[in-house]
Amino acid sequence: MVSESLTNGMSVIKGGLKVRSDDTKRAVSRDTNEKGNDGRNMRNNGSKKERFYIFIVIVLSFILIYAGNRIAMKDVSFFTESNDFIVSKAEVTAVPDVNVNEYGAVIFECKIIDGENKGETVTAGQIIDPDAASSIRIVEQGDVIYLGDATEYVIGADWFLYEFERFNGIVWLAAAFALLLLIFGRSKGFRTIVSLAYTCSTIFFVFIPSIISGYNIYVSSIAICIFITFMTLLIVQGPNTKTLAAGLGCMGGLLAVSLITVGMSEILKITGLLDSESFFLLYLDTSNPINLKGIVFAAITIGAMGAILDIAVDIAASLSEVHHHAHKLTLQQTIKSGITIGQDIVGSMANTLILAYIGSSLSLILLLLVHSGSKADLLNSELITVEFLQALAGSIGILFTIPLTSISCGILYSRSDKKENGAPDEGTPLE
Repeated sequence: MVSESLTNGMSVIKGGLKVRSDDTKRAVSRDTNEKGNDGRNMRNNGSKKERFYIFIVIVLSFILIYAGNRIAMKDVSFFTESNDFIVSKAEVTAVPDVNVNEYGAVIFECKIIDGENKGETVTAGQIIDPDAASSIRIVEQGDVIYLGDATEYVIGADWFLYEFERFNGIVWLAAAFALLLLIFGRSKGFRTIVSLAYTCSTIFFVFIPSIISGYNIYVSSIAICIFITFMTLLIVQGPNTKTLAAGLGCMGGLLAVSLITVGMSEILKITGLLDSESFFLLYLDTSNPINLKGIVFAAITIGAMGAILDIAVDIAASLSEVHHHAHKLTLQQTIKSGITIGQDIVGSMANTLILAYIGSSLSLILLLLVHSGSKADLLNSELITVEFLQALAGSIGILFTIPLTSISCGILYSRSDKKENGAPDEGTPLE
């Protein structure tokens, strides 16, 4: 009887313990789920907040670009009819004879596809320079071309081929690039497309008109570089400590490039008269001539800015990941890590700059090599000197960007660690 009572008592105790254990497990599971939900809610709220900030930056950037264009274009006009030699767009329907006639032209037939004469089939000629005949592409059936009025010329036709239609090919290539950005980058790919569109708009619709209008090229160049840097970072990366650190590093690199360019331009006695295009610019407006030395400065600073921005973002992003996965890094450890990362990047980045400048001037370099009387003649020509200055100033700017970005990351990430006990993978949002 006693044994049975003890057995029943033990069963009751075990049952009670089991109930408590189950209650404890449910409570722990509930707490874990609540914490997980809180974490997800915080991430969702942070993501919504970041998207809102990025939207504000996109709108403000558009307003600034539009306002800058209105100011820069105040006394400037492009694409005037007096300078337009294109009369109509046409499609080649037949090329009866690819041989050059007695007037030095290849005669063909084409159908006009826009303008006042749309639908008409006309005879036109492609003027062939005998000295460059082997390099000229002869029209073929199906080519889309632009026609000019040849009534004032004797070529055996009333129209002449002004230029092949090429821009549609660029549009398709750009569309493929944008599609690939969206596939691989998704939301950041879309933001990259927006930032690229804004960058091109800033250069072509604000900076170039400001030069023609007579604004100070040095000030305009620096302002454009600063705007493009922070606009790109804020749209692509969002407003966070990573963006701020990369931006500060970029400003240091830009300052280094600017000072080197200005100082070395005086030492090297740069005038800006590099080629025939420079003379055309000089006499574009004789009453208010363009500062050719300023053009050289702008070319170097804007050309180097892309590489500087690239390396600053690489270092800031890498150090952000380091802080995310390895907390409690000291300022010295962060700076050392950034410099180590920069050492691996700087070689390829310097090569990128130098190869880009060489590639863009390859034809001219070949011409100078063939026609220069001596090495001294070649190496001391202003054109070659400016090419060297572009590559070296940009590379030195990259070298300054590495430690400055690393120091900025060390200070900002360390502060965020103290504040939040760990940096998130996208950088701490700026409040």
